[in-house]
Amino acid sequence: MRKPKASLYLRFRMPDGKQSPYYPALFDNKSRIRPFWCLVKGTPEHHPEATYYKRVKREGKWGWESVGSDANTAWTKAQAGSICPAVSTTAPEHKEPDAPTAKDGYRLDEEIAVYLSNVAKLSPKTYKAYKRSLEVFRQSCKKVYVHQITKQDLQAFDTSLMEDGNEDRTRHNRVQHVVTFLRNEEGRRLGPAIKDVSITVKYVEAPPEAYTRQELEDLFRVSDEDERSLWRFFLGTGFREAEVSVAEVTDVNHDTKTIRVDEKTYFGFKPKDCEKRNVPIPDALIAEIDARAKSGSCSLLFGNNGRPDGHLLRVLKHVAFDGGLNCGKCKGTVDGKEVSCAEAPVCEKWILHRFRKNFATDRHNGGASARKIQKWLGHSSLETTLRYLAVGDDTSDEVRSIVNGVHVGL
Repeated sequence: MRKPKASLYLRFRMPDGKQSPYYPALFDNKSRIRPFWCLVKGTPEHHPEATYYKRVKREGKWGWESVGSDANTAWTKAQAGSICPAVSTTAPEHKEPDAPTAKDGYRLDEEIAVYLSNVAKLSPKTYKAYKRSLEVFRQSCKKVYVHQITKQDLQAFDTSLMEDGNEDRTRHNRVQHVVTFLRNEEGRRLGPAIKDVSITVKYVEAPPEAYTRQELEDLFRVSDEDERSLWRFFLGTGFREAEVSVAEVTDVNHDTKTIRVDEKTYFGFKPKDCEKRNVPIPDALIAEIDARAKSGSCSLLFGNNGRPDGHLLRVLKHVAFDGGLNCGKCKGTVDGKEVSCAEAPVCEKWILHRFRKNFATDRHNGGASARKIQKWLGHSSLETTLRYLAVGDDTSDEVRSIVNGVHVGL
């Protein structure tokens, strides 16, 4: 935007109901007016509710003359120097307003910037998710101040997400990110909490399911030795993808026969929910890790040219596709085009997270308590762990005995 033309100004009503000072209008690089854009305290702001004014001199005194709400017409009148008969002959004091207070409101763009600067302290994945959600919300919401946001703004945001083809779960997450931003429970922005502005986007959540024995046998059959080693590591540790990508030989404690999940600043890695933990692992897996350590050229167990491999999910999906294991019913996106999993490695059946379900179910069937499994998985909530175990319980021999024992002989 070019430097504002001093002969045309905008004025609007502020959140406290008072009229704003007169702010200079903004123009683009070709000297064309930018409708309803003005310079407020050195920051460009958009105020579609504003009215245009020009400075006029009458009887030796400067005053203000309204030139309407149409940007082009207002600029034409300002250039022509026309004087409206009804002109205020009292020149108001023109000064910049004080910094916004809680009474005046906190500007949305500034609050988002502060909020994201604090979210950046969390994991890169979390920061990226919140940044994207707030960017998309800002495109649909034209409010200037945070406290002006209403439930209708969230509904409009959800509608725009739906029109853009986002799935229900994605819409839920995006809206929830904005609601968390408004509630400000962690004090990550400057303004007060807004707790009464919220909507719920419902979605169908499939219960977590572990891989069946047959599915695992099929996967191992079509995998090479390095890939089989990767699947055994997932099954034996219950690690998340990011945790596997930064796993190193030195994480293994041979005395306690455990493997550690810890922060690794040199890889930019932090455990989810800051859950550092030690996980007991099988002797066979320890032996396999030792063998990989002797043959490897770096400390990473599954690295890519000395760096963490961030595409382990892609490896799984390609193995399943190349091995003919896809279900043929899923739809995915490749290069912006919708494709069937029969034609591309996009099958939703093959995901790394299911290995964690296997880890939890196997440990539970072996006699481990839910609390221990919660600790090994790094869950902050026991409820999440119980959800992992519920599906396995429904298919156990004990449950089958109960089901088959009712209404016998009818």
